[in-house]
Amino acid sequence: MKKSVYDAIIIGGGPAGLLAAKLLKEKGLSVALIEMKKSFDKLSRACSMQLILDDGYEGDFVKVEDGKFIFQKAGFSVDYNGKLIPVCHKYYHSPKNHIMHFALPDEKPFAYKFDKQKLLKDLYEDCVKAGVEVLLGTRATGGNDDGNEVSVNVISGEEHKTLYCKKLVIAEGVNPTITEKFGLNEGRTHMATALVMKYFLKGVKGIEKNSWNLFYGRAYHSNAAVIIGPSIHGEDIMEMTITGDAKNKPAETFEKVVKNSPLSENLKDIEIVEKQGCSVKAYNASKKPYKGNVISIGDATAMVEVEVQGAFLCAFKAAQAIEKELAGKPGFEEYTSWWNSSFEFCGEQYLRVAQGYALVPVYTDDEVDYLFSLVDGETFEGTYSQYKTPKLMWDGIRNHEDKIKAERPETYQKILRIDQMTLGEAIQK
Repeated sequence: MKKSVYDAIIIGGGPAGLLAAKLLKEKGLSVALIEMKKSFDKLSRACSMQLILDDGYEGDFVKVEDGKFIFQKAGFSVDYNGKLIPVCHKYYHSPKNHIMHFALPDEKPFAYKFDKQKLLKDLYEDCVKAGVEVLLGTRATGGNDDGNEVSVNVISGEEHKTLYCKKLVIAEGVNPTITEKFGLNEGRTHMATALVMKYFLKGVKGIEKNSWNLFYGRAYHSNAAVIIGPSIHGEDIMEMTITGDAKNKPAETFEKVVKNSPLSENLKDIEIVEKQGCSVKAYNASKKPYKGNVISIGDATAMVEVEVQGAFLCAFKAAQAIEKELAGKPGFEEYTSWWNSSFEFCGEQYLRVAQGYALVPVYTDDEVDYLFSLVDGETFEGTYSQYKTPKLMWDGIRNHEDKIKAERPETYQKILRIDQMTLGEAIQK
């Protein structure tokens, strides 16, 4: 019996995998999508759900118009008809509530919170309508690229079988297991593993609507910022995100934040509506995200995550690359060139992201209060970008460098040493 060989198999039903499958099918190719979830009816994993509007972010310009996310440079759009919450302010809080404020003029939003569950479910339904063979409740366990075709081993319930394709797209997300099995993690360093919990809370007081708030300092019992922002679940519900690790479990930190932190008064009447969690492995980004007939896209080859819009861009570029590869052209090389030039974590300065946020591991609460007080009352450019923000923050603080040097010489020396820290030191110290 002659085996069936797909033009492309996609592993992973997140935004990158779903859109890639849909676009490839629309190009007339035979496509199968492998997804571990049994349905798209519920989102259970803590994840990013914001559209970032910074011009040129991840190499493109995105706008929301007529029920679509429009990628102006790449020239494609993704349908979205769900809720949108504009994010107009970002506040960084020190333990004594000195504040760094980020905003654009005239209350212009710099990001939108959106309903990722609806977005994914609609994309899944689009894939089914287009004729993608979607294998839900199915887990890829490995496979082999023999140079002519790729075999993919999968498990569905008690059934083990092997699928075959000409090209394989791995879009498995931030924990790149299959990427590693196909040899695409070579040369990457695992720098840290973070545990993340997201709490949906009713009854939070004193937090401005349509704002994203990060609380820094050991007073909040976490080396990373405790984050509070709007929720798509309703105006009376806010999201709190806590990041920890195996030694500093987010659930334990949450209890301490609620009972004994500068936020205790804001949280004394809360009700937990829902909880989501995940683990995230941080690697340095892959410089070459393909090997032979296999390409890994999105979070799987990033330094943690690409955000949803980055996943869509990866899907669009990967679909173009697959089409070219099947025609005998160097599509994967073109994708790689685009990847390395579009995402900031692919550059040599990516460590500055972690270093820029390394407030709590490096500075005492008193020092955090002091540094934030230097810029209290100033407004920095509104941005959601995790790469632009630390630069704005430290540029603002360093405008007062002479004052810091005179008043806090030890703190000043820490600032000078920050560029020498490794990512592991920045995250785990």
